[in-house]
Amino acid sequence: MVRLGLCRPECIRSNEVPTVMSITDARPQSATDAASASTAPAAGSGSLLGSGDHRAIGLVYVVLSLLFGAAAFVAFLLGQLHLVQTSFLSNSASDALLNASELGFVLLVAVPLFIGLATCIIPLQVGSATIAFPRAAAMALWTWVLSSGLFIIANSIDGGIGGGRDRAVDLGLLAIVGLILALLLATTCVVTTVIALRTPGMSLDRVPMFSWSMFVAGSVWMLTLPVLVANVVLIYVDHHYGRPSEFGVSSVQGLQIGWAISQPQIYAYVIPVFGIAADIIATLSGRRQPNRGAMLVAIGAFGALSVGAYAQPYFFPEVRDQIVWAAMGVLIILPVLAILGGWGALLKGGKPTLRSPLPLALVSVVLVLLAVLAGALGALTPLQLRETPYVAVGQLALIIAAAVTSGTAGVIHWAARLGGRRAPEPLGLLGVLVLLGGGALAGLPLIVLGFSTKFTGLADASDLLQYLSIAGAALLALGSVLALLALLASFRGEEAPADPWGTGQTLEWMSTSTSGDSAELVTVTSAEPLLDAAAGSQEA
Repeated sequence: MVRLGLCRPECIRSNEVPTVMSITDARPQSATDAASASTAPAAGSGSLLGSGDHRAIGLVYVVLSLLFGAAAFVAFLLGQLHLVQTSFLSNSASDALLNASELGFVLLVAVPLFIGLATCIIPLQVGSATIAFPRAAAMALWTWVLSSGLFIIANSIDGGIGGGRDRAVDLGLLAIVGLILALLLATTCVVTTVIALRTPGMSLDRVPMFSWSMFVAGSVWMLTLPVLVANVVLIYVDHHYGRPSEFGVSSVQGLQIGWAISQPQIYAYVIPVFGIAADIIATLSGRRQPNRGAMLVAIGAFGALSVGAYAQPYFFPEVRDQIVWAAMGVLIILPVLAILGGWGALLKGGKPTLRSPLPLALVSVVLVLLAVLAGALGALTPLQLRETPYVAVGQLALIIAAAVTSGTAGVIHWAARLGGRRAPEPLGLLGVLVLLGGGALAGLPLIVLGFSTKFTGLADASDLLQYLSIAGAALLALGSVLALLALLASFRGEEAPADPWGTGQTLEWMSTSTSGDSAELVTVTSAEPLLDAAAGSQEA
């Protein structure tokens, strides 16, 4: 068994579906045409298995991704523990756990968690009665669920990347292809909703920040993840049909797909973090975001700099010595700083309500910033941080911690739209401490250990630093469970009002309905239609 590419030295080589309009910047202003465009099957009709209800589909994604997140952090913890106590597991079992957790962090946790939130919330934000192509969205969900089960089964019988059982490896490769195709189909539904099902007057520059961030993230995913599919298919064909070349050999399988969980591609999975944080900060501040256009551009720039399908060391060993790769790794700091500056201007002039989604959102952005700074240091050749796998693994831990923290913030912030009730505030506050501590401990000690190539004294503290990382993984597993408990708690108690925060700005806070059904479309004139309505009522 071998490890994935990021953990090796760099030098190693038929019901009715909605009628979706053409992709234009603005949706038709005719209410009749727009209503027909968002026609969907009745929400909640039939069983969950056959439902096209966007809320039900999204909730399944969120619940399962949080469960998979807890399991993946435990697997990561056990694999890391073996690296410290070599008698804890066999080498092959440790590699299998680490490989499965690292790839699972992306395909089972981060991407589906954001897709789940987007499937629930984005139709409400853009004023649509449903997700685009609801039956396709349902098919994507159940394909992802089935492929997740096959992925777990294959990895449990030595069929993961670089595994030793040929039939099981074939099954694992097919499961990865199924996972990616399902997520791409779900992403298509989300992006199409943002593009084509917006309410009248809502141009692309007026969509809520979370919707915009999912539009950017979905575009990057649809550009890069098909390349990962091609890599896996290449491995499968060579592995299954007699290995006429070296592509299917166990020792190089991980190297061929390691780019998908390495810099810069790893940043693509946390683009929605900025959208969730932006909506939470603006809502709890009760003010319009100043320089909103610059914020949209900054999120778009972060997405452009996270495109990493070209950076494949297996096919291009010198790619990480190229100026383009190093420049992208350093320049991606700039949009993050620009976004933080925009939020600083917003918070400076307002008095935000200090509720748990706000610190959770800020923690998630801080974790992304730490990961980006670590990546920038790794791009500097004199530091020699690419000589060990620790920085890459620590960076991955920070990114996934940011995704889970951001997802938790979104679950608590939109709990009234997900389950109909508000999430308990104590769970959210506890989640802030657990996820901040878990993210910092899981990632930063490994990044510090990466400096052992320059400071040999750090090698003496190797065991301590790795134990700290293990403790961080345990806290992140607990954080995933807390997020799930907060979501489940939103289904109990009294129904929340339409705007439980009292300062909602966007359309999801307009109605108490959790399904998004509305008798008539709303025409918007700005990015904050609820603030416009409040101002109009005060003038009247």
